[in-house]
Amino acid sequence: MKKTKIIAEIAQGYEGNYGLCEKFVKVAKNCGADGIKFQIFEAEEICTPTYEYYDFFKSLYIEPYRWIHIINLCKKNNLSFYADIFGIKTLEWILKTDIAGIKIHGTDIRNYSLIEKLKGCNKEILIGAGGSTLEEIKTVLEILNGSKTIVMLGFQSEPNIPSDIQLNKISIVKNKWNTEIGYADHLDANDPLSVYFPSMAVLFGATYIEKHLTLERNILQLEDHISALNPDQFIQMVQAIRKVEEFPDPENEDFILTEREKEYRIKSKKAILAAHDLKKGHVLSSEDIVLLRTHEKPTEILNIDEVVGKKINCDLKKFSLIKKEYLS
Repeated sequence: MKKTKIIAEIAQGYEGNYGLCEKFVKVAKNCGADGIKFQIFEAEEICTPTYEYYDFFKSLYIEPYRWIHIINLCKKNNLSFYADIFGIKTLEWILKTDIAGIKIHGTDIRNYSLIEKLKGCNKEILIGAGGSTLEEIKTVLEILNGSKTIVMLGFQSEPNIPSDIQLNKISIVKNKWNTEIGYADHLDANDPLSVYFPSMAVLFGATYIEKHLTLERNILQLEDHISALNPDQFIQMVQAIRKVEEFPDPENEDFILTEREKEYRIKSKKAILAAHDLKKGHVLSSEDIVLLRTHEKPTEILNIDEVVGKKINCDLKKFSLIKKEYLS
């Protein structure tokens, strides 16, 4: 299985504080994340001045030169930098930086003029598909044809409840368009399942995972803290995902036995034994055999129909193992 890209989602959790951005980079790296993602915008790219959260969005603004410093800090720490962008003004300057990828937030999935600007940008393009229809996803993939696209499922109503979790969408989208799939989880971080659920998405075929990361959920209560894991929880999540990656490919349609399963088969299956003493030349019937475990381990597992009706080429004592080489 391919290595899952685990992105520490900060979103608006930095609350316009440049120092917090630096701290989040360090924490994300220490937690084992492969990347980190912030929402970067000017308020006017999201809403009108009359919108209820306009002033809050204004308070989140950080100057581009400071973001460039954070991007460079990530590069020094071998941490991929991703950005949610919401407008062309921000997109134009951030595409000139050394970031790994851009995410089109679900709110902009029909913002085709913005999406067109991403075509051929040579960055990973994460498509926020939460709350979107298959037709909307199809249109964006057609616009970005030839680009490195990852459809990010999961949606941002916080916290998610069990009925929100539709992992079947991973295979639906993947099979329709043969694109990589990610999952953005927003379960309540106080729910123990929130630590392990992302590894389930990986088993279903997700190769990108986004999960909110915070510093101290119950004390600081930074933006998006409801679904944000504390560092120790994030580390547990990363460990669970890495362990799941050791599983054989769950999408392999061939029903095969692993080497360990083959060993188990030899040890556990009852062997075909002589039910009583048998003479050389005897033709075996069902009454001549019995299935039991025995001290002698078979090197192969025979079916009954491979034995009944066959002539044995040697004398066999009761409970002797019947081997293929004894049959003619």
